Amino acid sequence: GQPIDAACRGLPLDQRLALFLQLADAVAHAHRQLLVHRDLKPSNVLVSADGQVKLLDFGIAKALDPLEGHDGATTVTGERPFTPHYASPEQVRGEPVGTGTDLYSLGVLLYVMLTGVRPYGRSASSAQEAARSVLEESPTRPSALSPGLVDDPQWLATRKRLVGDLDNILLKALDKDAAGRYPSVDALAADLRAFLAGLPVSARAATPAYLLAKLVARNRLATAALGLALVCLVGGLGASLWQGRAAAQARDEARRQLAGVKQITSELVFRFGDAISLLPGGAQSQEAMLQQTLAALDAALANAPDDPDLLVLVASALGRLAQIQGNPSFAGPERASEAQATVARALALGDRVWDSRHGDWRFASQHLITLMTQAQLLRGQGQPAPGLAVLTRAHARSGQALAAPGVGDEGRANLLELRANIAVNQAHFNDHVGRPSLGLPAQALLHYAQAEADFRARYADPALMAAMRRHATPGDPPVEEWANHNTANVLSGRALVHQRLADDAAMRRDIEAALALREDNLRRNAASVTWRQSLMFDLNTLAIALLRQHDEAAALPVSQRAWDLAGALVHEAGPGSAWAHTRASFAPQYGRALLAAGRADQALPVVDLGLARLAQQRPQADSALLRLRQALLQVLRGRVLLAQGQRAAGLALLPPAVTALQALVDDARLGREARLGLAEAQ
Repeated sequence: GQPIDAACRGLPLDQRLALFLQLADAVAHAHRQLLVHRDLKPSNVLVSADGQVKLLDFGIAKALDPLEGHDGATTVTGERPFTPHYASPEQVRGEPVGTGTDLYSLGVLLYVMLTGVRPYGRSASSAQEAARSVLEESPTRPSALSPGLVDDPQWLATRKRLVGDLDNILLKALDKDAAGRYPSVDALAADLRAFLAGLPVSARAATPAYLLAKLVARNRLATAALGLALVCLVGGLGASLWQGRAAAQARDEARRQLAGVKQITSELVFRFGDAISLLPGGAQSQEAMLQQTLAALDAALANAPDDPDLLVLVASALGRLAQIQGNPSFAGPERASEAQATVARALALGDRVWDSRHGDWRFASQHLITLMTQAQLLRGQGQPAPGLAVLTRAHARSGQALAAPGVGDEGRANLLELRANIAVNQAHFNDHVGRPSLGLPAQALLHYAQAEADFRARYADPALMAAMRRHATPGDPPVEEWANHNTANVLSGRALVHQRLADDAAMRRDIEAALALREDNLRRNAASVTWRQSLMFDLNTLAIALLRQHDEAAALPVSQRAWDLAGALVHEAGPGSAWAHTRASFAPQYGRALLAAGRADQALPVVDLGLARLAQQRPQADSALLRLRQALLQVLRGRVLLAQGQRAAGLALLPPAVTALQALVDDARLGREARLGLAEAQ
């Protein structure tokens, strides 16, 4: 292969970025394995004849002749191996390095790949001068480079594309202060992919004006018409165009303006909103834009209260707003009442046009999502029965939308996935240990069967798969991986229902089928945190099934792998991450398998870690599950101490644990687990 900077010469800008993204993905993967390269430069990144990027010398200080050529482009060996022209300021200063060091070097590499010159130090003739330029010279804004500096006959055209987003991406990666750079290589790559897709980038402040400007740039309608629509949208002038204008010319102009508002709002609500929400601070930016949009639409709706297009847009915008207000990842529980009011208005407006507009799959999809939002809000209030009634209505309406003429492959693919997800939610509302449910596992199995049928129909249809690929959002997993994930979620959820029905054979069958799909996803993308997380939880479920079938020998490697995966995620994300508490759920399985293997000394710290994590969990409104887990681990700890010969200490743990378990034997959700714990305590 040839060095990546040489491989870029003469290539269009998009192809250069594609090569860099291969490199960024490789470095990001290494960072997730806790490896830092420290010496990223063109000679360590080769491109093969078929366009594959190969990263060399990872984490190794090459024993080259120091300062060979005295041009600052060679690795300086010793305690801190680096190449001055591509080094970060903290490397030059001899400070501790981390992933931010590689990110900075990637910024220099990308700068060179896109412009053919270095961001600073272009006149440096020695390693010392190159190192000094890293500390003292600010990078030149790429689009400001003059044609005389850049050996590229297409530079003037390239420079136009650098202005704005790419300028800001590069300068953010090259911030002298590590805190000002991207938080990760993945974040840098996400911005580049957003740029290629014509979406907003985080290197610019995600203000409503900027985000809407990006939307206009991607829209293929006439620029003048969109400009007028944008003025109406952000200025709330739609209504004024309807007021006091009797002349036909004024009415026609108002209609054109309103049509523009409808078009740009449709883009914002149905297509652009998803992309915004993926950006840093995206939920807040999306909420601000939706509020601004709704102000304009409400003014227009006041003057045209029966306009079906406006009703569709207002209902859909309100539905999106309710998703943000009611999502605990974005908003606290104090916003639940606000979300309920928003979702109620969204559904009231959506109901008015459902009969005439459910053939519009985009509107139908958002309406169904709004119904699911309402159901989740009711469940959050401890009302699974009313929530399930809402889901039943949503499932029926999804069938109506699928049966509408002219839905098309993209619409059918989206609606099938939505109907499957509605069925999964119906299963959860009927039977779920950790959330309020009706305690009806047999009903849950019926809904899981419906979900599985819809997912398999969606993924078995080549036309639907092709539509999904064509319309995938940048950064989404490949459709094959998404198919594996969704199908495995159904199988693993159903396995837990089989557990509560004491059908251990069916539980094992479903969870092993789910794990086959999880393993396939991990082979396709070993770096994905989502795929690793899903595999980890399903391994723990398999360990439960194996222990129930008294196959402790098989349970040991399975439970150990789940335990180790949880530990790796904690190591990557930090001790304060959610993964730190995952091991509390895994400790019973791993501890029992170790104890059965005669390894009580190894089982004790596992059980103690689980108990410590449970003690750190906040008391919940439904604390029965927490009490059950604590009691089961105390019983297991007693058994471990007995196996170690600490009879008195072991027996002392059992009475309070038995008391806690006896209080739960009649619980519809937890009674079986409590009875099994009592049997273990005997």
